[in-house]
Amino acid sequence: MTTRHQGLLLLTCAVFVAAVAHLPAVASAQAGLDLIFGVDLTLELSPSHPAPGESVHAKARSTLVDLSETALRWSANGKTIAEGVGISDVDVVAGSLGSETRLMVTASDAGLEFASAEAFIRPVELDLLWESDSYVPPFFRGRALPSAGTSLRFEAIPRFLRGGFSTPVRDIIFTWRRNGYVIGAVSGRGKARAVIESPPLFGTDTISVEAKTSDGSLQGAASARIPALQPRIALYQNHPVFGIAYHQALLAEDRIPEIEATFAAVPYFAEAASPDTASLRYEWRVNDIKIENDPERPSQLTINASGSTGRALIELALTHVTNLFLNSSGSWGISLQSSSAAGAPFGASE
Repeated sequence: MTTRHQGLLLLTCAVFVAAVAHLPAVASAQAGLDLIFGVDLTLELSPSHPAPGESVHAKARSTLVDLSETALRWSANGKTIAEGVGISDVDVVAGSLGSETRLMVTASDAGLEFASAEAFIRPVELDLLWESDSYVPPFFRGRALPSAGTSLRFEAIPRFLRGGFSTPVRDIIFTWRRNGYVIGAVSGRGKARAVIESPPLFGTDTISVEAKTSDGSLQGAASARIPALQPRIALYQNHPVFGIAYHQALLAEDRIPEIEATFAAVPYFAEAASPDTASLRYEWRVNDIKIENDPERPSQLTINASGSTGRALIELALTHVTNLFLNSSGSWGISLQSSSAAGAPFGASE
């Protein structure tokens, strides 16, 4: 090394030592490291995508600074909301839809600020609607639930406001996930609707969607935990005047004040477009005797108790032509009013 180079090296070291020497004594060691590495002060928000008026927990983190012994000052939109040694987290209430809160934390030592971090709270609303394409009867007030072999229909409804204007759905990027894995086929810009295969029998899937603007300034997320159910059979009376009494399913033991009655089976949540879909197979039994199906309406059964009395045990087994997971059954003890008190139950009188 030449004498000139040695002189430059000594001069550089002298300048560095002088810079460190001018820092406050308490902060000199930490500040010296900061000059070399910088301070990795960051903010974490939970939830990361809050709704309007929701409480947001903010936490400051650093791998180089012991925040428990550091003076921290928190501010929201420039107004101090908390300060003191070791105050590394605060709670903030998100504003109204379309508002923006600038949350900032500043670290200082002996009155000297040496690090800061900021985060923006921009509340949005994102609703996730879903239903299955399984069968439910007309005017059913609940949700069509999934069973094996059916599909799920989703729609995300974002309400993103910026500057008093709503962001169009076509300008929002949607990312759909099943159990944390991205479903690329249904994700993308403007894809607020998705059709996804239902979980397997007795399985449960978590379907989530994340929506954000192209610049990432507005973001929202929603999810639903969805189990797959076994289809259920309910039995109703099909009245000749009033039609199927969907408002009153027959009980396991029930009584009908009629001599003749037609019963309609409803396969709730089955993979079918209607109860009489050709892919469904009904096997009716009355008092353990197999009854032939009506070719046009296999989901219905008519019993005539004229000249009979007593209780009839109606049994039904439901299967599917191709979906081997669809297997449901039910039984009902039904008594019809008869004009004769003699004879075997629903048998011919002597």
